[in-house]
Amino acid sequence: MSTMAENVIVAGADNRPPMLGKGQYNSWQSRMLLYIRGKENGKELYDSVINGLFQFGTVDVPATPTTPAFTRDIIYEDLIEKEKIREACDIRATNIVLQGLPPDVYTLVNHHIVAKEIWDRVKLIEGTELSLQEQESKLYNEFNRCTSEKGEIIYSYYL
Repeated sequence: MSTMAENVIVAGADNRPPMLGKGQYNSWQSRMLLYIRGKENGKELYDSVINGLFQFGTVDVPATPTTPAFTRDIIYEDLIEKEKIREACDIRATNIVLQGLPPDVYTLVNHHIVAKEIWDRVKLIEGTELSLQEQESKLYNEFNRCTSEKGEIIYSYYL
């Protein structure tokens, strides 16, 4: 027989998306996409993150005896049930992605309201971040390819 604490741990295991760790973007990305696909309406959530907002589009309204034919924007009431689910998934996908971000990254992207925009921004932020060791190594490699004046130090070269 299991204890209540074990049940709480098991029950809560799927309640929170994977958290992004420093320098772990690639791993987080694949885990997050698996997490999203495993949720209810996972295909639609995934589509929101990768392809962006559901586009309502337009509809052609045929002519009547009193009005000419015209094209109008589709409104929510025009959507079929499957399209309404997809549209609702846009908001849910944004929430899921935001929940998987640490506070420092969240602060940089929380003004975006579209999951794809957040996803792309996090990719850009994490993709350009180099560890201190990587930066130092890159700096020395670039310095070794350059010539220097006698007595010049690497620090002054990059100022």
